[in-house]
Amino acid sequence: MNIKKMQLDNIPQLVVIDHNAYGQYGADEEYFRKKLTSPKTKILIVEKEGLITGFTVFEMMEQDEMPKNFSDLKINKLLKGKWMYIIAFTTETNYEDVKYDSQLLRSAEKIARNLKCNTFCVPLSKDHPYPKAYNFFEINGYQKVGSIKWKASPTEKIDCYLYLKSTS
Repeated sequence: MNIKKMQLDNIPQLVVIDHNAYGQYGADEEYFRKKLTSPKTKILIVEKEGLITGFTVFEMMEQDEMPKNFSDLKINKLLKGKWMYIIAFTTETNYEDVKYDSQLLRSAEKIARNLKCNTFCVPLSKDHPYPKAYNFFEINGYQKVGSIKWKASPTEKIDCYLYLKSTS
């Protein structure tokens, strides 16, 4: 297993992986290009035997900053200081191999800690296509702290739970 930063030539493979996992909600090439050039966004890929088997996309947010695609935020725990927002987390096992997938998550968290973030958040749709996602994040120290509506498109909002992990 090799975890590293995404490169431009990885985009076609990431599109296939995400569409295989999430169908119409899978990210397209334009999305990855936009995120790759954003100074706030980091993208890690995981390779196994030379093939990309997963990735995570995450952004660093300031204390009072909210992602543009969040609405109706309701949380019972304050976000203190800089925080990491996990936008996408997709692997070939779709949360089945907790040990393997956790290595990718820990790598993202390590980068965030090095950038002075001590709180990590991930929204998970209330009808997530992979129900083991909830358990996966809980095993990795995340707690359900509230809910948001994720703006999937200008006309569609998806109800999500918000999971948070704090190291402070």
